[in-house]
Amino acid sequence: MAALVRTVFAGAALALAAGAASAQECPAEPAFVAVTGSNSDVRASATYVARADWGVAQHFATEAIESGTSSRNKAAAYINLCAALANQRDARTADACEAAVTRSPERWEAFNNRGAAYWLAGDQDAASDAFARAAELAADEAAVQTNSALVSCAS
Repeated sequence: MAALVRTVFAGAALALAAGAASAQECPAEPAFVAVTGSNSDVRASATYVARADWGVAQHFATEAIESGTSSRNKAAAYINLCAALANQRDARTADACEAAVTRSPERWEAFNNRGAAYWLAGDQDAASDAFARAAELAADEAAVQTNSALVSCAS
């Protein structure tokens, strides 16, 4: 009888643990990513995106964009600027995210950050489309998986 009670309690504990694990798989907010480059301002903007220090990330991304750096570095800076502005609920977010995607149409990071910006702005349909494109480009990336889970949980 004691073995049966232990088995029932163990089963109940496993069921509760599985339920808790499922709940933890639904992220509370979208995941942004940082992109680095050979330019020191781009590297700094990536560092501050990773730290979620949005104002400083914006500063360095803007410095990179306004400099004479390469097109590749400017593309990375726009990806970081998209994240920084979105998290500050800045009116220029859409323009920065569009520039990121236009300059980097094959970079999953551009679509990921664009989707996360849409999500924060309340446009879940546009976010879902952007996240789907990011997943086409890099389904195994942690941020892409997080944002895919976000969409699934909201459905």
